[in-house]
Amino acid sequence: MQVIGAGFGRTGTMSLKVALEELGAGPCLHSLEGLASSRYTAPEPALVAAAGPSTTYWERLAKGERIDWREAFVGWGSVLDWVGARYYPEILEAWPEAKVILSVRDPEDWYESCNESLRATWDVAGPDGDAHYPPVLRAADSAIWQDIFGGRFDEREHAIEIFERHREQVIERVPAERLLIYDIREGWQPLCELLGVALPETPFPHLNGRSAFLRRFGTADETKNGELIASHRPIGGTAEPGAAEAKTVEASTGVKARIAGLALADPIEILDQQQVLSLLGLAEDEFAQRIFSRCGVERRELDLTPELLRHTLQGRTAHVEQRLLQRSVEAVEKLRVDPQEIGSIVSASLYSLGCPTLAHNLIEHCGMDPATDKYHLVGVGCASAVPMLRLAAQGLATHPGKKVLVVAAESMSGMLMGATPEDARAKTVGSAIFGDGCAAMLLDGEGASGPEILASKVHQIPSSLDAVALAFSDTDSYLHLAKDLPDVAGEHLRGLVGGFLQDNGLTGHMIDHWLIHPGGRRIVEEAQRALSLSDEEVAVSFEVLANQGNVGTPSIFYVLQKAIEQRKPCAGERGLLVTIGPGVTIGLMLIRW
Repeated sequence: MQVIGAGFGRTGTMSLKVALEELGAGPCLHSLEGLASSRYTAPEPALVAAAGPSTTYWERLAKGERIDWREAFVGWGSVLDWVGARYYPEILEAWPEAKVILSVRDPEDWYESCNESLRATWDVAGPDGDAHYPPVLRAADSAIWQDIFGGRFDEREHAIEIFERHREQVIERVPAERLLIYDIREGWQPLCELLGVALPETPFPHLNGRSAFLRRFGTADETKNGELIASHRPIGGTAEPGAAEAKTVEASTGVKARIAGLALADPIEILDQQQVLSLLGLAEDEFAQRIFSRCGVERRELDLTPELLRHTLQGRTAHVEQRLLQRSVEAVEKLRVDPQEIGSIVSASLYSLGCPTLAHNLIEHCGMDPATDKYHLVGVGCASAVPMLRLAAQGLATHPGKKVLVVAAESMSGMLMGATPEDARAKTVGSAIFGDGCAAMLLDGEGASGPEILASKVHQIPSSLDAVALAFSDTDSYLHLAKDLPDVAGEHLRGLVGGFLQDNGLTGHMIDHWLIHPGGRRIVEEAQRALSLSDEEVAVSFEVLANQGNVGTPSIFYVLQKAIEQRKPCAGERGLLVTIGPGVTIGLMLIRW
């Protein structure tokens, strides 16, 4: 236990929790953790975990029982909010060397905030009262409203007097050299000095404003069967909506853009890595064997046959383009959309040797209105998704009442070539990770269901054009990936993502679902490191990489689909799509369910 927060709730404790975790004093226990009920997993037993067959530490505290604080706090590095404020003397006795932070706020503002937000938790249990309270709320009722305020919180002057007296008592009790009196508006500096750590590059997290608290915890409409509906990610908090967050796709197009449907084409042929090595003539190549086994790919879809490999890139054109259309039609049909409802279509593929484009062919094949707008992106590869969706959102504004179809199709089989003695090692690396794939997405406007696209950004890293390239010769072709590509991307990701989120009134802790491009094992690892993500937060990207490989243009759609299936995002949760492709170009897209 490094830090004990002795300040009352509603003094910026949720922001302080996230800040302490960022600075290495976590995980940090906040009273609102308990509201996450069974959806929250604590580090070792801790206050919200079982302390017996049918009880918890919360429940024992609510009954006025003594607990073993060292046992209760196994796995925690800090504690804040009402638990720290009410029990800081006992916790300090258990950890006499811990630092103490007394978070403060103007007393009048504090009372208004408590009265409008925390008091709302008394109403969520419904007419049956205490019987439906989660254990943390029963503990809060005992520790806060009864023990601290003597059941007289409604008396404004009395409550403010208690608030100010508590401040004086903490200052008297805690040695000055271990106490920080802290206003959340001071940001990082005092906390870093207290903990002896360097200032972080990320913006300070200002979370959990008053109205956000009410939206998240406080009204009877947010209950189900008498139980609170809590956030999927307790540490994330919620920002007050402000001018910065209003900078959305709607602001630039005049139309809300929602992802109304997403479908993937079924795979044609799944090959494991050993099968691909054999087909490419690399089964006896030790370097290839090492790369194939370490790249994070276990199997992938590839329409790769000995017959296809005997053809040049040009000789495969008819077959590959037919496959791309076939797969695209399959994905579009899964969306079950009336072709006459489509006002625009945006397609993309790295593979394109001629015309008409995929968009042209889909309009003809699906029987869409001949006046349907059509756009086709080529050469953008893994970075295509964000510009595609930006373009699609503009299509909603151009054709009010119509939907926009987005199709991303890739045939890496069309580019893979057999091994030759002259091969560069970069060719082997590309051969190890890329697969075929196809995804179709439907964008709709006002009134549609599905996640809303809030904001997006595309950034090309200077002097990085040669890091990703489709290389050709008279008889060969391959995707060239520079060895330092993951490092180049990782070096810029933290600043780009931090700035993008800050422009939209957010911090990384307020993203519930990180959707990272599965470009390769080291790409995902570097993104994880740069963005300080947990293994769980990048698990979907690694899973897609293992089972599909890097499918180029539609890669991020595969990650989004898998995240929706596995994590089942709740209303109000945010996701951030991060794509990395040729250029080197980083695409960022913020969505909200």
